[in-house]
Amino acid sequence: MVHRLLLLSTGWGVGLLMLLSLSLGAQNLERSPERLSLDLGFGHKTIPLPSGVIIGAGLIAGVVAGSSAGALMWPRSSSMEEEQE
Repeated sequence: MVHRLLLLSTGWGVGLLMLLSLSLGAQNLERSPERLSLDLGFGHKTIPLPSGVIIGAGLIAGVVAGSSAGALMWPRSSSMEEEQE
């Protein structure tokens, strides 16, 4: 259980640090000529964003989702299995 919480908190912490660095770096992308808007699928589009922000947000979402999935898939310890039997 401790390993799961450690893995989960580490993944979310890294995701938050990456989000902080992305938001600080995105301030320098104002003059970027290449801007994309995402189609959300139900008739709405996002504001035009630099391609680096879109890629960075996808990377952050992948890190958080991967660490959460890893924490859920972590095997139970043997002491927990012995107590249940």
